Amino acid sequence: MSVPDVHITPREMEVLHWMAEGKTASEIGTILTISYITVNQHIRNAKDKFGVFKDTALVAQALRHHIIS
Repeated sequence: MSVPDVHITPREMEVLHWMAEGKTASEIGTILTISYITVNQHIRNAKDKFGVFKDTALVAQALRHHIIS
């Protein structure tokens, strides 16, 4: 699957990083001092950009495209 020119915001990158570490939306919210609802919105936005539906697919795509390491 090719995802050219996906623009991920710095906050979405932070959320993706913590998702890859196995953190829940609530835990990520606490770490970033934002609500879990906002975390979930960042996740939804990133999923839309990558065209995926599952969290694991989102993290896999972010890793594959070197957005997170």
